[in-house]
Amino acid sequence: MRKTSFFKVACVAAFWCCALAWAGGAAVPPSEGSPEDVSIVSANDPVQDLGSSDVVSATGYLPAQDVSYTEINSSAWEGKSLTAADLLSTLPGIQSYKQGGLGSFQSVSIRGIAARNILICVDGVPLNDASGGAVNLASIDLNQMEKVEVFKGNVPAKFGVTGLGGAVNFVTKNAVKKGGRVLLAYGNHNTWEGAFQVSSPVTDSIMFASSFATRHSDNDYEYTNRNGTQYNDDDDYTATRQNAEYTDVSGNAQFRMLHGNGSFSTLSVTATRFEGGNPGKEEQQTVVADFVGESALIRYGLESPGFFDDALFLYGGLSYRFDKNVSSSYYPLDHLGYSINEYLEYGAAVYKFVPEVSAEWALWNRLKGAARVAAEWERAEARGVSKDWALDRLNLVGSGDLYYQFFKYAGLGGEGSVHFLKDHLDEGTFVLPTGGRTLDEAEDRDLTLSGRAYTRLGNSEIPVTGEVSLGRFYQQPALMELYGTFPGALSNPKLKREKATKFEASGLFKVPGGHTSLRAAYFESHIEDGICWVIVVEHLHAENIARSRVRGAEFELNSTPAKFLDVVLRATFQKTEDRSKSDTYNGNKLPGEPDRSYFAEATLHLPLHLDLMWASEWRSIMYSDRANRMDQPAVANHRAMLSYNPFEKTRLAFSVDNITDEKYRNFYTPFPMPGREYKFTIIQGF
Repeated sequence: MRKTSFFKVACVAAFWCCALAWAGGAAVPPSEGSPEDVSIVSANDPVQDLGSSDVVSATGYLPAQDVSYTEINSSAWEGKSLTAADLLSTLPGIQSYKQGGLGSFQSVSIRGIAARNILICVDGVPLNDASGGAVNLASIDLNQMEKVEVFKGNVPAKFGVTGLGGAVNFVTKNAVKKGGRVLLAYGNHNTWEGAFQVSSPVTDSIMFASSFATRHSDNDYEYTNRNGTQYNDDDDYTATRQNAEYTDVSGNAQFRMLHGNGSFSTLSVTATRFEGGNPGKEEQQTVVADFVGESALIRYGLESPGFFDDALFLYGGLSYRFDKNVSSSYYPLDHLGYSINEYLEYGAAVYKFVPEVSAEWALWNRLKGAARVAAEWERAEARGVSKDWALDRLNLVGSGDLYYQFFKYAGLGGEGSVHFLKDHLDEGTFVLPTGGRTLDEAEDRDLTLSGRAYTRLGNSEIPVTGEVSLGRFYQQPALMELYGTFPGALSNPKLKREKATKFEASGLFKVPGGHTSLRAAYFESHIEDGICWVIVVEHLHAENIARSRVRGAEFELNSTPAKFLDVVLRATFQKTEDRSKSDTYNGNKLPGEPDRSYFAEATLHLPLHLDLMWASEWRSIMYSDRANRMDQPAVANHRAMLSYNPFEKTRLAFSVDNITDEKYRNFYTPFPMPGREYKFTIIQGF
């Protein structure tokens, strides 16, 4: 408790002291050859190329240009033992959840909005599937990614202006520049990873890029087993995690062709396979239970040249995605104690096909906008021993945004979307997996309209900019929440769409010279008809019962106070409140949402091409259930990395995560967390 309190006080003091000192200090020119980690640019600027930025920053976080969009580049995570969820949670307003070591279930919430309502994409194609649950970020290997785009306040038109809690887009390695690299890493618990990327011209007009990545961990770490008595420490003992190994393999290939009229076409194929053991609860570890996932994404896009002096860009694309996830378990005894030796295997396969057309324009240096029209066909089918079922959904989406700069330092904008859904039950009838109900036809879905209006103050010529926005958003229930679930769960065809009203006011101050920026935001969300799974006669049942309100503020400071030092400070303060009608939950905090969280990172550029990075983060107490009976203590985590760059394209890194070796509990209490972890990484470019 003493360590946690000291860290909390130190983080708050350091944040405000550095904010005052560095915001007013003189800017220092950047050092040459430093890595680029995060850039913050305007999400509304027309961008035709998804390639990496040519700008290199000494601070590691490029000077902010916009208050609503963050772009994270690959050097932000390479060698630092960060998963996708870990990386995202370093940003203010984002909380992450993990069930254990490498490959364990991971998700994030944004500004108090649950993970199931966050739009997660790879190359613009949503990963959110028919099950309606949160996307498992553990299946995303960052070694395959060029950059990560984070939209906390809104979802732009190119993604359909959907997702109550914002969007995250992972952009894979692309065929833009000639070159390549090899990455090799090894850590404790026999954790290793490898990656290879290459990009090369095939002809004068065709570029080819390919990448391959793989990861593995035995996850055989020690943990404190509570022996089935969570609130009694007297019978706890140290055990070793069993049947928790994890392996994934992923590959990506891309062709990019320049056509005679100046347009570009891109064909990319990405495939991933992961598998691992499922050890179960800490006091009842299983032996053979496991899970397997497979996915593939094929995408073709055609980008036009700029029309009317680059005032207009057009894009057309086709994408196809396939996902299959199957879990298996083995129960030697049933609850009566008789041996049944039943082997259970259950899962689902999801197919998704999306043709789309979009446009981006910028006129008279005052008017900017974008529009997108897409048809999304989605099909979900049963896998394993659950009853056969198949579901189809057709979603017609139209979205757009428009911004007009009325005055030199002020402008107004708006964005919106319209969604038309039509669900279809296989062969006109559908039997729920529990066998308890037969449906003759799908329930009719209402037309869904979402949108927000915003105003912006300032421009790139002055050091202070700001934005105020107000929006109303809707999200329809997923297919399997409505019609198909697994044994032990009851779906609900009568589910209503979820609703959210969101307000945001944010500001950005850049010290002249561009090497220090301070960003702050106030956010407020009101959620209605939120979907929760509740227990009904020993079965889970989906219902629209959740209402909540979230209010909070974020602060972020990026600075290079000296040529040899880069600093990042971030803080989140929020109040989450369950406003359901039930007396059991009304007034409680939302699960998994702390009142405060802090993040601090400093990088020293030392002589002899050495860099030393130290990062610390702390979050306050939170609860893992709606009744606020299962509390998760405040957690402090520290990590460090020493890197050496002996040559221009060679990098060696040694990192230590969870330096204090805490076996803390997370959102999913039955799953223990690993303690201190080590990792050694070699990166060689060519």
